[in-house]
Amino acid sequence: MARDGEERSGASFLLLGGALLSMAIVGAGFMLDKWSMEASIGAVRQHVAEDLRLVRSSIESRIAADTAAANHLADMIAADPTISTTSLTSMAKNLVSRAPHIDSVVFRPGERPGDTPVIKMLGDHTLLLDVPVLLAPDGVNRYWGSVVLSMNATRTVEASGIADRELLAPASHFRNEHLVFAIREVRADGSGRFLFGSRQVAREDPVTERINVPGGSWELLAAPTGSWQTALENRLPARLGIIAAVIAMIVPVIVTLTLLRERNRNIARLKAREEALFEVTQRFNLAMDTSNIGIWELEERTGQFYWDERAAALHGCAASELGRQDRLNDWYGVIHPEDRETIELRIFDSITTIGKQSWDMQYRIVLADGTMRHLRSVGAANGVDKQIGIVFDITADAVFTETLRAAKETSEIKNAELELALDELSVREHQLIELSQKLDLALASYNCGIWEGDPVSTTAIWDERMHQLYNVPNRNRPVTRHEWLSALHPDDRQTAQLAANRAVNTSSAVNTIQRILLPNSELRYVRSVGQVHVGKDGKKKLIGIAFDVTADAKIAEELRGAKAEADARNIELELAKNRIEFNALHDPLTSLANRRKLDMELEELTREGSKHRTKFSIMHLDLDRFKEINDTLGHAAGDAMLVHASRVLNRTVSRGDLVARIGGDEFVILAKRQTSPQELAKLSETIIREMCKPIDFEGFSCRCGVSIGIAQSSGLFPDAGKVLINADIALYEAKEKGRNRFEFFTPDLQANIFARKRMADEILAGLDHDEFTVWYQPQFAANSMELTGAEALVRWRHPVHGILPSNEFLKIAEELNVLARIDQLVLETALKDQMRWTALGVRLPRISVNVSSRRLHDENLVGQLEGLSITPGSICFELVESIFLDESDDVTTSNIERIKALGIDIEIDDFGTGHTSIVSLLRLKPKRLKIDRQLVMPIVTSPQERALVRSIIEIARSLGVETVAEGVESHEHAALLRQLGCDFLQGYAFAKPLPFENFTRFAQDLPRRKAS
Repeated sequence: MARDGEERSGASFLLLGGALLSMAIVGAGFMLDKWSMEASIGAVRQHVAEDLRLVRSSIESRIAADTAAANHLADMIAADPTISTTSLTSMAKNLVSRAPHIDSVVFRPGERPGDTPVIKMLGDHTLLLDVPVLLAPDGVNRYWGSVVLSMNATRTVEASGIADRELLAPASHFRNEHLVFAIREVRADGSGRFLFGSRQVAREDPVTERINVPGGSWELLAAPTGSWQTALENRLPARLGIIAAVIAMIVPVIVTLTLLRERNRNIARLKAREEALFEVTQRFNLAMDTSNIGIWELEERTGQFYWDERAAALHGCAASELGRQDRLNDWYGVIHPEDRETIELRIFDSITTIGKQSWDMQYRIVLADGTMRHLRSVGAANGVDKQIGIVFDITADAVFTETLRAAKETSEIKNAELELALDELSVREHQLIELSQKLDLALASYNCGIWEGDPVSTTAIWDERMHQLYNVPNRNRPVTRHEWLSALHPDDRQTAQLAANRAVNTSSAVNTIQRILLPNSELRYVRSVGQVHVGKDGKKKLIGIAFDVTADAKIAEELRGAKAEADARNIELELAKNRIEFNALHDPLTSLANRRKLDMELEELTREGSKHRTKFSIMHLDLDRFKEINDTLGHAAGDAMLVHASRVLNRTVSRGDLVARIGGDEFVILAKRQTSPQELAKLSETIIREMCKPIDFEGFSCRCGVSIGIAQSSGLFPDAGKVLINADIALYEAKEKGRNRFEFFTPDLQANIFARKRMADEILAGLDHDEFTVWYQPQFAANSMELTGAEALVRWRHPVHGILPSNEFLKIAEELNVLARIDQLVLETALKDQMRWTALGVRLPRISVNVSSRRLHDENLVGQLEGLSITPGSICFELVESIFLDESDDVTTSNIERIKALGIDIEIDDFGTGHTSIVSLLRLKPKRLKIDRQLVMPIVTSPQERALVRSIIEIARSLGVETVAEGVESHEHAALLRQLGCDFLQGYAFAKPLPFENFTRFAQDLPRRKAS
């Protein structure tokens, strides 16, 4: 009954859980629908904000343009305070005619508060832009008055492009007609009048943007037409999808609850049976665990062998992963090899005599840690084809039995060894007597004396030969230390006594030579050899022999003197050789290794690389600005800089690496060890930093940079000479990229060097073979689309690669110093083609020719131009904008003025990407500005770029300079540039660069195409 109650309780709990889960799913559906609506409204507001930022940018650009125009009028008045009223009225009318939203321009004399432009609202429809006119006579600032522009508020806002659909981004969520805009003033007290649009927009929770205007700010508001909810699409399909998803989740829950209820009933029945079986199994396992006995089972018909976990543990094996796993191979694997054959025979007998064999055996197993365990296995047949048994550990009994057996064998061996030792002792005793007799005979024949010293009593016992050697009378008593020392030469007494004391204290051997002063004043050399001996009573004694070595000592003395003399001569020769080798292998100025030393090291590395794999790195250094120091301060300053460089390298390079000076200002570092690129980069940075520090030379501060090329060995048999060449290539790359830096060699770098060298050779050959020609790209008047000129562009008729544009070879031509030659070729070809067009009846007013910076600095340029027949106005020189900095040299300035005098117009090419300032334009006074294609290309889609191009055109127009837009890719570009006020157009929208014949046909067909 209790179990039935539990089942009903569980079923009720499942039903309650299912109901709660269903309610949660339904609630999640409602929350998902609400979240989806809020996310959609948020996305719409984000799109509106993006559109609003574009509108704000356009309005700010319009206000900035109007302010710039007013500032321009104010600057004109400030530049000429005596300007007439007629001129002021003319400038005002010109401004009103170009800006329809401006109603009038008024000049108000007198003081005004503040010195910055201010824009304010007058009435509901008029904006007043007040710009101060500041005069500075005699260096004192004062106000003349102000320029006031009266503008219609609605037209001003519309002139900024707010009604232009193309103003908004292509990905905008709305078009302009779906948005309602309004603009109002922002005041400190929070109030403000509306300048544009309806006040109703402020009550629609609009998206706002702050517009900064002179003297204050406006607030731009925008909201969808209607409301934010109406801007959303129909929500019915999304809600139907959510309802379907809720139903699809609730149905599986109900089915799952029904199946879980039936499953719980079956589990309850099985649990009761498992509890009874578990109780019986637990008792059996407890008994087996307590006795540490494993159970095994052998299938006699199949020969399969099974273990339980305890049996596996006794055999040092892991438990079975499966319920019934054959462990016969595991058993054979752990059995000791000497017992394995017996076990296999026993298994075979059990299988061949099914049901008739009992089982009782002992065997050894080898565990994983190398130890050995003894096991006993007992079993019997159980039924017809199965044997069941147990296995238990009997290692302790086996070890004890083995210990007893080993002890018995050891005692028998020791008895036999003792008998052998006694026999050997008797034999050695006879041998000792014989050796003693032989020793006495040998000592007597060599006149050796035997001595025995007592360190406690400081006496010694000498034999007769000892007394004779030391020339001391034999008084049949021990010799005292005083008698011994008195017989020695005074200079040897302390040394002999110290040697004896050291031998006693350290139990070491004595081996000394003493001189004996004989009565006839001759010296006798006696050598004493002895050893410390400890007697049975524990006392130490020195026992040894002494013999006459006078003849050997004299010969050794003579040899020592001869050797000392030879060593002295050898040292002198070695020093001389080292000095010669050092001078031959080192630079005399810096004491660094020279080119010969470096070549020897590289050859050695190459030889070693042919025998085994070697790793090394080479750094090639070249001093920057070293020639300028030599030319300005003299060679002494250059030598001082070289010494400074050598000290920096010796201080920063690791010990063992070779530093060599191989040329005037070139150095090489050879690292004969394995180094990582990070180590080499860190070393290079340190060298560059240290070399940049100035040194003082006779009161002058000298600085010198350094460029570094780095190459590392690679492959099995590296060629050190080739690695040096690779480092030189990397050095060239470092100099190309600006000097005072380091570069690593790469295979691509080598390929680029070879390609540049090949192209340089081909350029020189092409100039000799007249392979360079001129193509022309037409230029058109923006308003009338009349052909007004062409730009001459050099092309290379390469014999292999065909026609190559200028950007693929001009840089290398400039390095070869042939750019002036190419410019001259283009100019002469253009003049010749112009004459041919005139003869063919083709009218081409002017041709623009590029002029390089190096040629513009040539003092002979004007002389060459005077020798050519150039009609004034027919040729224009295009000068790259980066040539003209605010401080140009005298030669360039003079050439430009003389070029203008010849009737050649000056155009600034690629304007907007270089460094030309307004001051430079005023000083240069060019005829035209060519707006770079990078600024022209994005004007169709980018309001910012469009505003920038408009500003450039207005600046050029205020300076009286014509504008040419290059890179006109489409008729949409042309229309927009025409609207912005550009004078001339050039680009692929009209024609690509053409050779002479194609350009001639293009110009002749142009009237027919325009008519069609």
